[in-house]
Amino acid sequence: MPKDETNICKLAAVDDAQARHGTGAQLISRKPGAMILVAGAYVLGGGGMMAWLVFLVLGPLFTLPMGLSIPGRLLVDTFLCLLFFIQHSFMVRRRFRVWLTLTVRADFHGALYASVSGFCLLFLIAFWQPVGAPLWIPPSLVRWFVGVVFLVAGGIGWWGSRSLGEFDALGVKPALRAMNNGAPAGNVPFTVRGPYRWVRHPLYLVSLVIIWAGPVFTLDRLLHNALWTLWIVIGATMEERDLVNCFGEAYRNYRKTVPMLLPRSLRPLVKDIGTKQKD
Repeated sequence: MPKDETNICKLAAVDDAQARHGTGAQLISRKPGAMILVAGAYVLGGGGMMAWLVFLVLGPLFTLPMGLSIPGRLLVDTFLCLLFFIQHSFMVRRRFRVWLTLTVRADFHGALYASVSGFCLLFLIAFWQPVGAPLWIPPSLVRWFVGVVFLVAGGIGWWGSRSLGEFDALGVKPALRAMNNGAPAGNVPFTVRGPYRWVRHPLYLVSLVIIWAGPVFTLDRLLHNALWTLWIVIGATMEERDLVNCFGEAYRNYRKTVPMLLPRSLRPLVKDIGTKQKD
């Protein structure tokens, strides 16, 4: 019986561009470049994410004084957030990835993306400008509760990242396969497991909870939280279009049943769909 093509994500545009350009003229197409990108993904991508989590819990650990007024510092903080948002959203778009195949082998795009994203996140943290004293210092009991929420959200995020099997936060798996002369990952089957049975974007929901569960409530932190919340909602909406283009009718049916970010039932709204992919 033929496989249901609506349950397969077609990355034909990027694959076709890679086939047209080949690997001979690309600047990053072989093992030395892949090793650099994989190292960058672990150091910059992983390091940036860990530094951001520390930033959320403890606030900025150091400050680079710029002698700015309060509006000036808030403007700098806004620019730093927008720099990360634009980079993070632009580099994942299909048109950019097609163009990138001119110079970087498609298997290495994920590691490059994680490296640049991590650099922008570290840049944000390094140049962040605090504004004023805390607007509210929660009582000890509230801080403990917020800490528990933070940890529970992190656990759900880990569950969500593992539930689909092929989740690769740093984008290194295709590069590692290419370095070992392995075959490309190919098309991706439509799969729904774990927390994806309650909401379509559980990792975005977890990110929102973690952002607002941090115990630091300064003016600059409220600006950070508001901007990131807006970006996550916009990013999830933009990703929806990509997923519809990717999976077609299978994702449209899933979207009709499962909400985007806020769960509306204690019970899962759909059964498992597809087969968990091996790591």
